[in-house]
Amino acid sequence: MPRTSGDDKLMARGRHLGTMVARSWRWALVAALVLLLSPAATVAAMPTPARDDDIADGEGASREWVNSTAYISTNFGNIVATLADLDAPITVGNFAGLADDNFYDNMKWHRIVDDFVIQTGDPNSRDNNPYNDGTGGSTQTIQLEISENLTHLDGALGMARSTDPNSASSQFYICDGAQHGLDGDYAVFGFVVEGMDVVRAIASVEVYGNRRPVLSQHPVDDVWLYDVEVEAGYWNETEAAGPTEPVVPAGVFGGGSGVGGALLVAVAVIVVVGMFAYWRIPQARRFVRKVLRRR
Repeated sequence: MPRTSGDDKLMARGRHLGTMVARSWRWALVAALVLLLSPAATVAAMPTPARDDDIADGEGASREWVNSTAYISTNFGNIVATLADLDAPITVGNFAGLADDNFYDNMKWHRIVDDFVIQTGDPNSRDNNPYNDGTGGSTQTIQLEISENLTHLDGALGMARSTDPNSASSQFYICDGAQHGLDGDYAVFGFVVEGMDVVRAIASVEVYGNRRPVLSQHPVDDVWLYDVEVEAGYWNETEAAGPTEPVVPAGVFGGGSGVGGALLVAVAVIVVVGMFAYWRIPQARRFVRKVLRRR
């Protein structure tokens, strides 16, 4: 079929329109590229927060150590102390191990000095011979463990020992008032959090004093340590507030990497530019209509 002059005009208009549309599409591609490389797209491409079983320290969750707790039962009442697991791990481990083995059951507080310390932990105190109290201990000793974070505050728990710094075994004391003169020489491993009234009551009992100089710090009437129980410390991990899942479901246009979301925006820009060219350029509108009629 021979080509008519109308066909030539239509082709010329098509070429002109093609040039205009090509320019529009070039601008659309430039806009899409800018969107893909923009800070918004970069933020969208950041990984979503992990689930709580994948959370590491400092990444969306708080992780805090909860110290071991010692429950000390006496005939004057109960004493509760928090133990310094992280600053005195050797001393706390030794104390907790003895408590778990019921080593401290049915002992006596054999040394009492008002406004200083009350002391127990000697298995010899179970017998009826007060003269050997304070000379016994467990089967093993531990090294002296000093931490600048642990000082002899009022209610501090410390390990008794002989003149050998590494001779502590089972005997421990509780401070009745701050005793900073002991800092650096004796290991502190915990602090009373409940029951300081019990400590004060024990510290104020009658002792032999000058009546029996060898037993000057020994109570006249028995003060019993019934038992010690230790509740082990643990890490407490708490998930950070807020959603841990992406708002847009994972897939081609959303989720993990965020690239799909930026691609969706770019496609939308291209479609909008095409629609703008159709509605704002008369030649484009006529060309599209004629092409559709010829089909």
